[in-house]
Amino acid sequence: MNILIRIFSTVCLTLFIVSNVFADYKTMKKESFVRKVSSPLIDLLNGRVPFDSTLTGGQPAFEQLKKASETGFKAVINLRTAGERPDPEQESTWVEGLGMKYFHIPVAGTKGLTVQNAQLFSEVLSNTENYPLIVHCKGGDRVGAMFALKAFHIDGKNKEEALVIGESAGLKSLTAAVEKLLER
Repeated sequence: MNILIRIFSTVCLTLFIVSNVFADYKTMKKESFVRKVSSPLIDLLNGRVPFDSTLTGGQPAFEQLKKASETGFKAVINLRTAGERPDPEQESTWVEGLGMKYFHIPVAGTKGLTVQNAQLFSEVLSNTENYPLIVHCKGGDRVGAMFALKAFHIDGKNKEEALVIGESAGLKSLTAAVEKLLER
């Protein structure tokens, strides 16, 4: 009789644990990707750390880039276009003057959300010598969009996974446009 009680108790405990783990799996899966950042080191607008050694967000000021350099960041990817301020050429001068690598992949709104740009983006991200790095646009939305496109078209993630990755990196108002681009 004691053995039956132990077996029954073990089964009940196991079911309880498993049901709690999987009950909110989708939420846990989504939230495990994103860690919003309000770092005393570099506090970017809409700053996030969706992956180790990757800080995403809005346009950094010169002082933030200086702190990034001082804390060991090795590269900056700017997704803003030439018409935006500060001008990418100015930012390039700042970043390279601080000893970091600078990559400019202009993403002009939804027209710039292309597989070709996702491939360029992936090439920079695939080089481990570029980490830790900052990826930015004006507010972070294009950054998230590019991470979603890369996840889907380059990394082979499904649509839902790609959107989760994009949202973790800052995708917000471009979500509907990105969803249309995540078709095979």
